[in-house]
Amino acid sequence: MLPINDSRNKKRTITQINEKLSRGEAVVMTAAELCNAVRNGNSVTFEDVDVVTAATRGLMSGTYAVVSFPFREPNVFKKAVKIFFNGVEGYPGPCPNESIGIIDAVIYGPGHSRDDDHYGGGHLFRDMVAGKDIRIEVETPDGKILKGDINLDRMPHAMLHGSRHAFRNYVGFVNPGDTPVESIFCSIPLPGKLKGATACGCGEINPIQKDPQLKTIGIGTRIMLNGGTGFVMGSGTRSSVERPCLSVVADMHTMKPHYMGGFNTSAGPEVIQTWAVPIPIIDEAVLATAKILDDEIPLIITDVKGRRPLSTGSYADLWQNSTGQFKFNPEACEAFRSRCIDCPPALLCPTGAFTQKKDAIYDKLCFHCGICMVTCHGDCFDGELGFVVVEGENVPFIQRQSDRVTATSAAIELKGELLSKQFNLTEPVEKIKLI
Repeated sequence: MLPINDSRNKKRTITQINEKLSRGEAVVMTAAELCNAVRNGNSVTFEDVDVVTAATRGLMSGTYAVVSFPFREPNVFKKAVKIFFNGVEGYPGPCPNESIGIIDAVIYGPGHSRDDDHYGGGHLFRDMVAGKDIRIEVETPDGKILKGDINLDRMPHAMLHGSRHAFRNYVGFVNPGDTPVESIFCSIPLPGKLKGATACGCGEINPIQKDPQLKTIGIGTRIMLNGGTGFVMGSGTRSSVERPCLSVVADMHTMKPHYMGGFNTSAGPEVIQTWAVPIPIIDEAVLATAKILDDEIPLIITDVKGRRPLSTGSYADLWQNSTGQFKFNPEACEAFRSRCIDCPPALLCPTGAFTQKKDAIYDKLCFHCGICMVTCHGDCFDGELGFVVVEGENVPFIQRQSDRVTATSAAIELKGELLSKQFNLTEPVEKIKLI
């Protein structure tokens, strides 16, 4: 493998790759395909691949929507001073649209419904993209309350923004204290005395992990956000050289609901987002970083209170020593049900993926987090979550807050879009500076 700055590196341009795609001659691999090939000892050279599709799916709190829609005829009300969408508070403006009956509003992804503690902005965004009617309640300056329904088809403008998305690497969390801690990083209070760990990040298939120097990802790069068309706007909030992240904007009308949603934590609902990003292999340096595997990527384990680092493992602890999907055995569940007072997996499932009878799981709602397997009284789930070593102890993972199964599906979908000529690579209009 050549050094990243070796002048002998072979090169190709994005334009040349697009030309190969248009002729049907380009080779596209998903990040999982590339990494599995490397892991199996296969040689993948610069001549073997033109594009790698990378992806990540997880909780991304830095999400908000900007919407605009007609709500009443002109002069019925002056403007909105408060607004709620299915009980989730929005923020009217910034343009007041005085007396014209149109409302502009911003909705925060981590917002919680005033009517349902388990419903938040992530659930709302999924319902919008799924075409469901959304209950609107508007308060006017004179104290009147106006009610109605709206759906995405009647919203001319509905853009989803990410202020802090797709972070290359995150951290794991444990609780060395004596008492459980409620946190957005676990669906149950994180148990004390190092009895369980959680972690975020898709490791070796993450887009920025494939291109950590952002040689191909820049301002204006076209991506797939939740299956729809999005564009990178720049670096995200709190982005750094050690832990870079990106900001994005995408049209909600183009998205697919199964890539997004809400995730209930012990501290309230959070928002799920899915990125898929093409990484054009423009030189051998990009190929070298695209080949980096989970066991080469550090996973820092921190105290959930204050994020104090306690130990360092690798993303192989989270992904290579565990099961991607957990198999539910309905027969075992049926046999045990008479002895089960309740169903902790169904009650604690952060995405509400269980059927009403609790005898099956909706695949498109499942986040593959593993909390079901950990909390089941009857061993009705098959799988393995792995563990990390902290202060000399093996601490088992009890939940993952990134979904590599669905992220891999997004990377496969993007690969298909490229090969079918439905998606073209874009040249960044400007590089992103890592600070």
